[in-house]
Amino acid sequence: MSANVMHIPELLANLAVKDIKVWVEGDRLRCNAPAGTLTAESSDQLRNRKGEIIAFLNMATAAARQQPAIIPLQSRGTRTPIYAVPGHIGAPFSFSDLSKHLGGDQPFYALQPPGFDGQSEPMDRVEDIAKYFARQIVEYQPTGPYIIAGYCSGAATAFELAKILCGRGAEIPCVALFGPLHPTTFSKLPRLLYFNASRSAESLLREMAKMPTFGARLRHFGSRLRNLGERAIVTPIRRSKEPVTSDPVLASRARLKSAAITALRRYIPTPYSGRVCIFLPNKAWMRSGAAPHRWLRVVPHAEFYFGPEDCNDTLMLEEPDAPAIAELYRQATQKAERSAIGSASHE
Repeated sequence: MSANVMHIPELLANLAVKDIKVWVEGDRLRCNAPAGTLTAESSDQLRNRKGEIIAFLNMATAAARQQPAIIPLQSRGTRTPIYAVPGHIGAPFSFSDLSKHLGGDQPFYALQPPGFDGQSEPMDRVEDIAKYFARQIVEYQPTGPYIIAGYCSGAATAFELAKILCGRGAEIPCVALFGPLHPTTFSKLPRLLYFNASRSAESLLREMAKMPTFGARLRHFGSRLRNLGERAIVTPIRRSKEPVTSDPVLASRARLKSAAITALRRYIPTPYSGRVCIFLPNKAWMRSGAAPHRWLRVVPHAEFYFGPEDCNDTLMLEEPDAPAIAELYRQATQKAERSAIGSASHE
């Protein structure tokens, strides 16, 4: 396998974000893209790297027949493999940038939840999703050690998954939670409203900061206000008279998101004695509606690592912030290695 193939997941993830679908029919690569979304650069990449993309998709399809939950973003390397649970939209490629910046020696597998493929039904209990992932991981890799990771609302599933695997005797050196949402985030409406509102405001400010002139910023601000107004008017009508979407893929993703939020709302974490590292986009996140400090109730020994102040909290695992978060993970790994060496020297 050439070195370039290792970047194919990133390419496909970028296309998927734009709802550009790529698949294989026989020896041909097919593509379906909404009008205006397929750029000349993307077309050139699909054309020039056709063979690599077909090989990767065929490999992923073969693996999916055996373990549909296991999506290999990086299958090579000598370090302890990471198995990562995505957020409530279930997109396994949300870890692509992080995996790339962790380097070629770090095996990294994203976990695709039931319902993401549109063929199976989503689960609405964290415990059931975690048991499903545990079964898939053990079938794929019968013995540990495993690093279990989770992002956003997927942190709760990762936490439960680590407990299940530990209970079965597996070695879990670390549970890595990236920007975790505590279940209480969705149990109180005021907290949820605050969290969503703060994310929207911060996103808008960052977008405006990139504009070259004050006039451009003003026009962008006005455009966002108009969009909000249109959604406020249209959304109630759609709910009462029309289905939210006729696209089966979007409809299945909406069901998955709803089930994931329901699962998180129901989940009550219980104490865990293993190592837990919590990676937050910045120190201000500790005071956000995500309530990361509440994890200390069940893991009082949890370690906290903070990204830079200007980290985009809602996209912390993506460019341009992925390198900083990858470096935090390396710091946590090095800390554990130093601790292990220190313990060995005292024996």
